[in-house]
Amino acid sequence: MRPIVTIENDTFHSNINLEHLDLSYNSERDSEWVENQMAQEIENANPPLKLCLHKRDFVPGKGIIDNIIDFMEKRHNTLFVLSEYFVQSEWCKYELEFSHFCLFDENNNATILILLETVPKRFCKLRKLMITKTYLKLPLDEEQQHMFWSNLR
Repeated sequence: MRPIVTIENDTFHSNINLEHLDLSYNSERDSEWVENQMAQEIENANPPLKLCLHKRDFVPGKGIIDNIIDFMEKRHNTLFVLSEYFVQSEWCKYELEFSHFCLFDENNNATILILLETVPKRFCKLRKLMITKTYLKLPLDEEQQHMFWSNLR
C-alpha cells in the first residue's frame, strides 16, 4: 500500500462511499517531524551533528537501497525514528536487518531507537530488540522534551 502524499480533486472519485479518511499514520508526518524538529535540534547542537536525510543527502539516480547501505556503512550511529506507520513499512524491516548486520560485522555501529509513539505488540522482532537496547521515547510534555533532546545528543 502506498502512502497518500497529495490529495487532488479527483483522488477519491471512485470511492463514493468514503466517509472518513484517517491520515494520522501518514509517512509525511514522520518525515516532517524529522526534518523540522529533529534536524534542527541535532544539527544546531553544540557540537553540531549531521543527520542523513533522504530528501537532502541521497544521491539522485542511485537506488534507494544502495543509498541506505552507503550511508549506514559510513556512519558510527544509526537513528531509527519509529512510528506506527514506519514499523509497518518494508524499509523499516530492511534497515533494521542491515543495522544488525553492521553491528555484528563491524562492531562499531550503534543503533539508537527513538519512539514517536508506542510500537504495537504485533511487531515481535522489534519489541525483542527494544528489550536488549536502550531507546528514547519522545515525551508529549514539552517540558520533558528538553531532557529528551539532551539525552539524544
